[in-house]
Amino acid sequence: MTGAELAELDDAAFEAAARNAAVFARISPEQKARLITVLRRTGRSVGFLGDGVNDALALHAADVGISVDTATDVAKDAADVVLLEKDLGVLATGVAEGRRIFANTIKYVLMGTSSNFGNMFSAAAASAVLTFLPMLPSQILLNNLLYDSSQLAIPTDRVDEEQLHAPSHWNIAFIRRFMLTFGPISSLFDFLTFGLMLGCCTPGRWNSAPAGSWSPWPPRR
Repeated sequence: MTGAELAELDDAAFEAAARNAAVFARISPEQKARLITVLRRTGRSVGFLGDGVNDALALHAADVGISVDTATDVAKDAADVVLLEKDLGVLATGVAEGRRIFANTIKYVLMGTSSNFGNMFSAAAASAVLTFLPMLPSQILLNNLLYDSSQLAIPTDRVDEEQLHAPSHWNIAFIRRFMLTFGPISSLFDFLTFGLMLGCCTPGRWNSAPAGSWSPWPPRR
């Protein structure tokens, strides 16, 4: 369809033409931006490639405005991405890399929130029933340092191919469910450790040791 034909259409017919026509020719800058706005309103994700002053409105209206290094300054300012090479494969590679980084970021968030929630849950629950601190502040900090060190490998982790085929989004509900499920599971092992230490290292057992043996517990009075 040409710009002259689009100018004669009302809003409903213009929207139908935007959905059904494959090629638009000789259209004005305002018509370009209007076409993109209509397509986005109907659920499309729109990328626009332009390099001239007349493309500035459309570049700004698109989900992703793409220009080239040899474009006008106005077009480059309105674009979201400026290609330094005349190859759209560079853009596709960048999108795939961004999705890989996002997937690994989600892994870090899931591991970090669940482990920290489990540690704090263990410390809070144990403090309610024990007469001593289950972990010293320095031990908690050391534990976090060691755990964070193990997460340094996450940025280099491989991502499943299906995660690169479509964009991903933040899912706070899933992160919360993961944290509330695996955090208490890790706390279960903490409680088992506390129980083992209480059973093996009770004050009565150490204080009943033979004379001259070392006891970590203060004498009872």
